Amino acid sequence: MVCLLAYGGINEMKIVHVQSVLPQEDVIALKAKSGESSVKEAISKAVYHYLKCDDEKE
Repeated sequence: MVCLLAYGGINEMKIVHVQSVLPQEDVIALKAKSGESSVKEAISKAVYHYLKCDDEKE
């Protein structure tokens, strides 16, 4: 299930709440690899890393 809620107005960054289901083993591995103790921060770090790596390929 994915839930999106956008906030923001003119000239403001829109913040989106995203919810997903992941296997517990993947969440544990992601937290360990990212060095983060919270799932929220580990996922955020992974997304930004993925986007940065994708930009470098171009």
